[in-house]
Amino acid sequence: MNKRILTKSATLFSLVTTIVLILSLGVLSTAAQDEPEPIKIGLYAPMTGPVAFLGEGFELGATMALEELDYEIEGVPVELVVADNMCNPTDAVNAIRKLIEVDEVDVILGGGCSSATVAAQPIIAEGETPAVSATSTNPSIYDGMGVGGNIWQFRVNPDDLIMANAFADLIADDAGSLGLVAENTDFGRGALAAYKPLFEEMGVEVVYEDYFDLGTADYRAGLTAIRRANPDALLIVMTERDGSTFMRQLREVGLEQTIFSRGSLTSPLFVEFTEDDPTIGEGILEFSFWAFGLDPEHDEAFFERFDTANSPHRGMSYYVVKDVIAEAIRAAIEETGEATRESIRDALAEIDIETPIGPVAFDDHNQAYPFGTIQTIQDGVPTLLDTIELVPVERETSEE
Repeated sequence: MNKRILTKSATLFSLVTTIVLILSLGVLSTAAQDEPEPIKIGLYAPMTGPVAFLGEGFELGATMALEELDYEIEGVPVELVVADNMCNPTDAVNAIRKLIEVDEVDVILGGGCSSATVAAQPIIAEGETPAVSATSTNPSIYDGMGVGGNIWQFRVNPDDLIMANAFADLIADDAGSLGLVAENTDFGRGALAAYKPLFEEMGVEVVYEDYFDLGTADYRAGLTAIRRANPDALLIVMTERDGSTFMRQLREVGLEQTIFSRGSLTSPLFVEFTEDDPTIGEGILEFSFWAFGLDPEHDEAFFERFDTANSPHRGMSYYVVKDVIAEAIRAAIEETGEATRESIRDALAEIDIETPIGPVAFDDHNQAYPFGTIQTIQDGVPTLLDTIELVPVERETSEE
């Protein structure tokens, strides 16, 4: 064949290939433009450390919520980004900075521990990213939210001052003297700080008070001191892992005081930790914002999905993602055409919905007031006794 013809053929082939490539890139570019950027929900929780089971619970609940949403809201894909706060302030700050500055999330769920949430608040405000607490109960968080200065932080769960005003009367009716036991965290100390002034007003004498580090293995010295103080009842503020160890040793040494709880000592996870002896948790009376049996259909669906029972952190993260954060994202898209950090924050501020955990609408401190729950363990089974309407309470800190 003529050399010139070969050259022309090669040139023509090259031209056709180039045109096809350009057209293909155009199609791919158009498709990429048509596919919206995913909305990122950041989760900061204790994924490692002594309370890693709480972080695991948060991730399970959030995952189930997103699965039910098909990882999509109003046609926009949604993804979950997880950061480990280890339930301590330093790691919480690092986790929040990563989510906001590196992962560029649009809204945040967390922090699983009051210590983490307290530390993260200034970074959340600085990063202008909406964040929703599902379980952090330290009362000081309230003072900084909304009109307190941080318009980006919201809290669905009630704090321990709100719950103390509903639970202290019930405790006082049963006990003239109390022993107070809590984990040595912002959760434990914040809770007891809310209760002690109320008990003083009610004439209930606090004859013992102690705090234990997370992961404590031996509580016997404290239990011996409780025996000497001999209170009518104990108020315990712990989550399932430490609480199960404490209650196991309390039963072993034969203490028979009435047990009140403001933690997670009547959840299915507590029962799982004490399954070798179901009598360990029998009769504990607990006040919380979530109880097994509050939403039986979801409890059953959760077990079917993960082959493990529901619990406060698992349940609350599910509802906050599915009913609160997703609703805010939906409203933001409908109102502005996109879900930005600012439009999601504005939508959160306007939320007014009924959920299985009660009504969710935020006051001017970005605090919601869902149900309070009273529960116990009967014959080894977590049992919901009642729900209580929670209301705002008077605070010492004035609004500025």
